[in-house]
Amino acid sequence: MGTNLQSRKRQLVRDAIYDAAIDLFVKKGFDETTVEEVAEAAGISRRSFFRHFESKDDLLALNTVHCGEILCQTVASCPASLSPLETVRETVLAGLRFTEAQKHTRQIIEISQRSTSARQAHLSRLVEVEDKVAEAFAARIKSVSPYNVRPIVLGGMTQLLINASIGSWFMGEHKDTFTAAKHGLRSLKEIFSDAPVASSDEPARLGNRGLASKATKRSRRAKREGLPGANPANPKHYLKIHDGGHHLHPSDAS
Repeated sequence: MGTNLQSRKRQLVRDAIYDAAIDLFVKKGFDETTVEEVAEAAGISRRSFFRHFESKDDLLALNTVHCGEILCQTVASCPASLSPLETVRETVLAGLRFTEAQKHTRQIIEISQRSTSARQAHLSRLVEVEDKVAEAFAARIKSVSPYNVRPIVLGGMTQLLINASIGSWFMGEHKDTFTAAKHGLRSLKEIFSDAPVASSDEPARLGNRGLASKATKRSRRAKREGLPGANPANPKHYLKIHDGGHHLHPSDAS
């Protein structure tokens, strides 16, 4: 019980430092605020500040680090039956739930916009989080290494969707981060599919069967035109590349 009480007290002090720091960063600016001023505002000594945080950068990125822990836990706990994309979706939503629950989210974005050093501090932690999420995906799909392309792409995709959703909400394009994430996931599916994904109020124009038929027809056309790699038995081998609205054959894109 003594350990739990001590832990709660420590957390209360950290929260007080964090709240005081964010208020000062908003009023004075990140670069203009000193550690001594943060400590004074929080009612502690300078030495006590460094017992809880290594620097202002460490303090500013506190919630980013905590969000990273949530993301890794979600990747690990998702049911094995979920596909990689479904796991990304669940992980993104978990990260956004955490972010929306934090009272200083909008203020931190504003601080980062006004200060290059604050932005760099935030971005450096985001890189660390993305690496850890890639490691979590590597463990989930039993990849040989977290540096394998597949977990790196999944980790990057997760972080990209979270950042895009938060940014879209912050700029007022969507009423909340979850609506923004829904649009982001739909866009992702459209990018990696042959046809736009239907919204909830718009029926899909083509099912999987129709998509396969389209791919087969393109592959047959490629074979007639003598394009390399054309294989009607494997339509996926024949890719459609979007470039300014034009559909290019693989040979045209080189």
